[in-house]
Order: sequence, then structure tokens, then C-alpha cells
Amino acid sequence: MTKRRVMDPDGKRAAIMASAERLFAEKGYTRATIADVADAAGVAVGSVYRLFPDKPALLAALHQRMEQRFVDVMRKGWGEAEHYADRFAPMIEGLLKETERLREIMPLYAMTKDMAGATDYVPNALMIETISRLYTDGVAAGAFRKIDLSVQAHLGFAMVEGGIRAWMANPSKQRMKAVTKELAEVFRRAFVKP
Repeated sequence: MTKRRVMDPDGKRAAIMASAERLFAEKGYTRATIADVADAAGVAVGSVYRLFPDKPALLAALHQRMEQRFVDVMRKGWGEAEHYADRFAPMIEGLLKETERLREIMPLYAMTKDMAGATDYVPNALMIETISRLYTDGVAAGAFRKIDLSVQAHLGFAMVEGGIRAWMANPSKQRMKAVTKELAEVFRRAFVKP
């Protein structure tokens, strides 16, 4: 048993989430218990339940945190180029690099999507909302074709997710460059005005 530590509420939440992320990735979501998470975090089981009512809520919180990481990377990459047609490549490359950094916990990302409905959390809503905002800005600037926002947001999300999956199947720096280039070109053809 890990020795319990005195922590403030934010520290406790961070320790629980870090432990859960690691244990869910190592042991699998089903085999890792709340007691395992509490022990690894150095907190009482009741502390976990005070912050997360059940295991699906904890998994949803992990997904939200991961989704926020990807959104932050998207926004940063998007702002790296002046012209809208050139913004896709830095955004995609950033997403692929973040995926590489989070490789061991990426199965949690997919798993949470499969658990939609177990909590009030809607997986990927923040990503889709962010893609919509970036697209709307491009339309307002006159750089992008006007497409139904819902169609565009889901199409953009699917293209990003597909690119990430394709790259993860065969990850290498050379492949990252190729996927980035190919996917950026697909985005340009789909959304940028000729």
C-alpha cells in the first residue's frame, strides 16, 4: 500500500487522475479498480469517490483532460501560419506529435468514446466545437468555402482522427511528415476557396 499523503483538493484530483491514467493504460480499464487508483495516488478510496462518483466518471474526466490537450495543440498549430490555407499542416503535425507523446494512453481516448452514455460527458464535443470555430473564422475571413457547419465540423474531426489512426499504424518521423502533408492537402481541397 502506498503511503497516504496530505494534499490540497487540486493536488488530490491531479494525483488520482495521473494514477488512473497510468493504471488504466497498464492494467486495462476493467481490471484496474478504484481501490488500485486510490492506493497508487496515495489517497483514501473515499477521496476518489468524493471527486468521481464512479469509474466511468473518472474515465470521462481523463478523456476531457486529453481532449483539452488536443484542443490546445490544435489552436497553437492553427495560429502558426498567416494564411488560412497554410494553417492545416502545423495543426496536424502538432496533433500527431501530441499523439506520439500520449501513445501509451491513447487507448483510453478510444475507450471513452465507446462508453458514451455512461456519463453526461459527450466525447469529442470540445474538439468538434473547436474545429467549427476555426472553420467559422476561415469563412468569415473569406478563405473557406461555406459548408453546413455540422457537416464541416464532423468531416474535419473524422479527417483528423483518420490521419492520427493511419499514422499510429505505422509511426515514424518520415511517415508523420507524409501524413501531415497528405492530410493538409485534403483539408485545403475540402475547405479552402480556389
